Amino acid sequence: MGSETAQQINEILTLLNNHSEGLARGEISRKLTFVIHEKTLQRRLSKLAEDGHITKEGTRKATRYFPLPRFRLSENEKTNKEYLKDHTAPIFSPESTKKLKFLDTPLFARQIVSYNHLFLNKYVPNETYYVPKKIRDALFQKGKRFDKRLAAGTYARQICQKLLIDLSYNSSRLEGNTYSRLDTQKLVEEGITAKGKVHEDTVMIMNHKEAILFQVENAQDIELNSLTIRNLHHLLSQDLLANPNACGNIRAVQVNIGQSAYKPLDNPHVLKEGFELILQKAKKITDPFEQSFFLLVHLSYLQAFEDVNKRTSRLSCNIPFIKSNLCPLSFTDVSREDYTAALLAIYELNDVQPMLELFAWAYSRSCELYGVVRKTLGEIDAFRIQYRQQRKAVMGQIVKHDLHGAAAERYIEEYCGKHRIYNIDKFTAMTLADLSTLHAGAIIGLGITEAQLNTWLANKP
Repeated sequence: MGSETAQQINEILTLLNNHSEGLARGEISRKLTFVIHEKTLQRRLSKLAEDGHITKEGTRKATRYFPLPRFRLSENEKTNKEYLKDHTAPIFSPESTKKLKFLDTPLFARQIVSYNHLFLNKYVPNETYYVPKKIRDALFQKGKRFDKRLAAGTYARQICQKLLIDLSYNSSRLEGNTYSRLDTQKLVEEGITAKGKVHEDTVMIMNHKEAILFQVENAQDIELNSLTIRNLHHLLSQDLLANPNACGNIRAVQVNIGQSAYKPLDNPHVLKEGFELILQKAKKITDPFEQSFFLLVHLSYLQAFEDVNKRTSRLSCNIPFIKSNLCPLSFTDVSREDYTAALLAIYELNDVQPMLELFAWAYSRSCELYGVVRKTLGEIDAFRIQYRQQRKAVMGQIVKHDLHGAAAERYIEEYCGKHRIYNIDKFTAMTLADLSTLHAGAIIGLGITEAQLNTWLANKP
């Protein structure tokens, strides 16, 4: 798609977002700032509707086109309506829409900008806030899932299967992946590859699945540091980069940003310093929403890796939510156009407002979806939570000593006796079930190396 066509489509979407009552094709044509042939406009509107970017009602001359439906707030959240968008409002406020007007200027006419060190340096954790308190409070009320403190990752494990599908699908979709949600579900749950899809799309989905599992299964042990984010990048980029050594490593080559006048840093040493500084500041932030948004903004802006930076930022920004047992952010219903526009405002203007509005809208949408899911999941298994550390200790020893079958079961039973775990059958069943799905992305906290795991897996009956 050429840049001119992309700009025209963006204008069509913006126009419809500002007319929730819908517009006929003739009305759209008259309101556009550019001249377009009637048949061309009809094809573009039909394609936008087919791709799920807009909706249409009626037939032939009575057809009207509408923006995607937005969700409504519950009654007790009406006071926060100015922060969390209602059913018919566009994601961006008039103020942000005005700011994004710079994108109407052709790329060649926009001023080239380089990485602004001051953007990060002037941020002081717990003094500087990108997310105002009213928004943080409103989102917390939406995302809160438990009244008592529970082990990190408890809620994410409850909704893990849906999260794997939703986040894998939506994060990949924002990269142009052509898998449908149904195809994604079949691939994630059954390993069935959709016909006619390029290999890269399939790998991208599977990489998301592995990276999300890594986050959920190791929620208690994961910290916001270089090791964690680099491992996330490795999982997301494996088998996708031309240079395998680039997976999980700070880049040593220059990169360019498509559709943007922003030129990221190209000095590897400065990149490493910037990467570490982002994480040093992030881990000091006490509010999970501010921490999440800070990661989303600055990991995207720095572009520390050769590729897969945005995917890494989207999964990294979920770490605070998973660890705090808040609803995760799955980016459901966020359009690629809106997401790209908000990113470009960060890249070229260092303005976070459009992305903040998108973040708040998308998080509220996720909360609404997962709030429904939780009702079907039942209560938490207190036994599983109570003996999590013991289960990890047993699993680590079984792998380390290369135990299988009856030998593994005997070891578990003996462990239960020594540590006064009285429901031996339940503990054994849980441990064996966890062992059956063990992989390299889930060994944090087990006290084993990847080499030990590979030996154990190779000897598995």
